[in-house]
Amino acid sequence: MDAIFDKGAALGELEKNEESIACYDKVLKIYPNHIDAIFNKGVALARLGKQEDAIACYDKVLEFNPNHITASANKGVALARLGKQEDAIACYDKVLEINPNHMNALSNKGIALGFLDKYEEAIVCYDKALEINPNNSDVIANLVALKIYTELK
Repeated sequence: MDAIFDKGAALGELEKNEESIACYDKVLKIYPNHIDAIFNKGVALARLGKQEDAIACYDKVLEFNPNHITASANKGVALARLGKQEDAIACYDKVLEINPNHMNALSNKGIALGFLDKYEEAIVCYDKALEINPNNSDVIANLVALKIYTELK
């Protein structure tokens, strides 16, 4: 089973997501609670734009391990892609409870808050992210874009 899982992981790295999912499904037929296979299947599904299916995988991972940071963060991204910003923020907040310095959660929370017109809160997230890594170009770009947008409103 390890060889099939590893093949799925390698295919995922190559972004051959459907083939990757097929490998994880084989693993899950034998080991239905294989957390890494469930998680990686969720990642592959998200890459294919199947956000709701990805969320189902992340939820299953979180049933087994409620503190799985990456599953919570990825679930937040999937929810945000579905336009469910409030739910996404709840996921990012869960990540930040466990790791207050999680760059992606801070940045993604800032983006979600911006979509909800909560600009000051978004700026706080971006500022905190930049305290952790002042050279993060994505966060800088998001912050600049938000400031320009709010000035033009």
